[in-house]
Amino acid sequence: MDRIYLDNAATSFPKAPGTAEVVYDYLKHDAVNLYRTESMKSEGVFSEIYSLREGIASLFRYPHPECIAFTSNATEALNLAIKGLIKRGCKVMISRNEHNAVMRPLSQLSAVTVTDDEDGISAVIVNAADNISGQIEDLGPYADAARKHSVPLIIDASQASPYADISMEDLDAAAICFPGHKGFLGPEGTGGVILRRDIAETIEPLVAGGTGTESDNIGIPSTLPERLTGGTENIPGLIGLSHSLSYTLSNLGSIRRNTRKITEYIHEKLSSISGIRIIASDDLAIPIISITADKDIAWLSSVLLERGRIETRVGLHCSPETHRRLGTFPGGTLRFSPGPFTTEDEIDITAEILKEAMDE
Repeated sequence: MDRIYLDNAATSFPKAPGTAEVVYDYLKHDAVNLYRTESMKSEGVFSEIYSLREGIASLFRYPHPECIAFTSNATEALNLAIKGLIKRGCKVMISRNEHNAVMRPLSQLSAVTVTDDEDGISAVIVNAADNISGQIEDLGPYADAARKHSVPLIIDASQASPYADISMEDLDAAAICFPGHKGFLGPEGTGGVILRRDIAETIEPLVAGGTGTESDNIGIPSTLPERLTGGTENIPGLIGLSHSLSYTLSNLGSIRRNTRKITEYIHEKLSSISGIRIIASDDLAIPIISITADKDIAWLSSVLLERGRIETRVGLHCSPETHRRLGTFPGGTLRFSPGPFTTEDEIDITAEILKEAMDE
């Protein structure tokens, strides 16, 4: 029996068709270090990476692809934005659904966090969609608060993209952080942040080092995007992400329809099983559903794996604050997160095994 993968909120599987092949071809035929090696391959690789920047900029509706810093994941991107824009001890307005990728950097900075618009805030951070129920946050009030206090707005789009529309210009966001390996169907080890141009030109990079440009200057280079990333980038991963993002954007309508449809189907099947409680958003636009149950959810997760090779996630999902809001702390939830290639047959098998386990 093939694996049934229902943990796309952690990382996507399968990846976009052809992603593994383009990474393999790059590593076998085209490997080069951009801005460093004099190679016939450099121009093609540069063009591919720039196309990736243009795709991300288009998705977030911001006309400056040079303002994207690629990172190894959304966590690193959030650290870059938070530590570059927030001073130690400041008061920060956050949403009620923040991931530890936000809460831990803020803790390092000894920041005071509030969940309402208050005087004295120095930044606003909002998780666009939580990773337990898939609830999409209304970004408007957060943008209004940031404008009111003339402070930066940082958006965590880890679960929201590409399922929800986020316009950087409309929100006047300072930074939008994203992973490459979740909704974009790309390789692990990829992600980034798109920064408002004035911030991209002035923020202190998280990592400083060689860029292959302005090497006579020990200061941070002035040119974008080079000033945002020191050292050799994960070019194989970015080549894969360029391919997967192109696939995602070309099929965005069908991906959104398919994931909503399969999430609705999961909700329907889970609703028919006695003894479980469903935690999900109202519109099911984000492909995430969690449950608690009369039986131990860790045991249920292991039963699904042992009997059906069904891969899920159980626990707090690195989001204890969201669980406190939902009333599922400290036990957590069993989470099902399908992807655009998940089938109804796979959900039927999952529901059947889950029902059998609940009946035991």
